[in-house]
Formats: sequence, structure tokens, C-alpha cells
Amino acid sequence: MEQKKKNWLLTALIYFVILAAYNLIVFMVFKGFNAVFWISYICMMAAFVLHILCVYFIVQNVSIRTVFFGIPLMSLSIYFVCAELFCSFVFMIFKASVSVKLAILIQALLLCVFIITAVLSIMARDAVQNVDTKIKDNVNFIKGIHVDVEMLIQRSQDADTTRALKKLSETVKYSDPMSNPAVYAQERMIMQYMMELGNAFNSGNMEETREVCEKIELLFIERNKELMISK
Repeated sequence: MEQKKKNWLLTALIYFVILAAYNLIVFMVFKGFNAVFWISYICMMAAFVLHILCVYFIVQNVSIRTVFFGIPLMSLSIYFVCAELFCSFVFMIFKASVSVKLAILIQALLLCVFIITAVLSIMARDAVQNVDTKIKDNVNFIKGIHVDVEMLIQRSQDADTTRALKKLSETVKYSDPMSNPAVYAQERMIMQYMMELGNAFNSGNMEETREVCEKIELLFIERNKELMISK
């Protein structure tokens, strides 16, 4: 936590120095401030603030995937700041001969282009994250069942039951980790039968345990076929 706070402070210091240097250059170089100058200055400050907000938005979630998909947004904000910096300096230099409307129009267009592309970048990142979350949930579903079956194998004292459980374990292990609405019914039944499997095993009814193993295995086979057809 202390290191994170230190990094935030150092980052804030860097941006403060950049902002101070920009203001120092602008107010030392340019004289005779008019409406075009102040419009350009305000637009540049707004671009700088938007860039800082983008940085803050990206680093809030420090997972590798989030940071990776935050790179386009960071690049866009940097390009936007550079473009606005160039435009603002041009308008400041020619402030006496440039109309206020032109200064507003060009810099407003820059802002609009950045906002649109930034929103599209965020939407793309969120879409990828949603897919990633679904994949993790599906993988956890398969892993959870596989772990439960393996635990029963470790506890099994009956050779026939152990073979049935190992066969089921192999079926679960190599099942498709993806899922879709076409197999939700099978997955619900699998979860119900997994509860029955545990109850039968714990009660010592090995014959019922083997029967439930076969039912679960058939459901997994049916599920995998449905997934292949729906792809």
C-alpha cells in the first residue's frame, strides 16, 4: 500500500512538473492575450486533464489483461494531447489573425474525435473482459467437478467404484470448458447428480455411486456433442 501511494505521488509530481513547464513557456513566450489565446489555453488544459483521467482509469484495475487493453486508450490520450498542444501553439502564435470560431471549431473537433475513439476503446476492452470472465466461470465449473471426483477417487475403497470414478474423471477432464445456453439444462442436471454422487458415496452405497457416475458421464458426453453442434 505504501509503495502504491509512493508511485501515485511520484506520478502526480511528474504531471505537476510538466504542467508547470507548459505554463511557464506559454506565459513567458506569448504576450497580448486575446480570446483565441485563452480558448487555446483552456482547450490544452482540458486535454491534459482528460489524459490524467485516462491514466487514472487504466491503473485502477492493474490486472495484466486490463492494463494490456488499456494501452490503446493511453496511446489515444497521448496522441490527443500532442495534437491539441500543436493546435494550441499554432493558434497562440497566430492569435491576432485567427477567428475565435475557427479556434473553437478545430479544437472541439479534436475533442470529439478523442472522446468517440476513447469510448470505443473502453467498449472493446469491456467486451473482452466479459468474455474472459465467462471463460473463467466455465473453466471453474469443469475444474470444480473434476476436483470433487478426484477427491472421491482418493477416498474410494471399492475397485469397481474407483474405476467408474476414474472413467468419469477422464471424461470431465477432457470436456469442453466453454458453455452456451444450449447446454445449460445438462449442466444443471450435472450439478444435481454431483450432489447425488456425493450423498451415495458418503452413505456407502457403491452400486448407486457407480450408477450416478454413468449418468453424469452420459450428460457430459451429451453436453460436449451439443457444444460441437452449436459452434
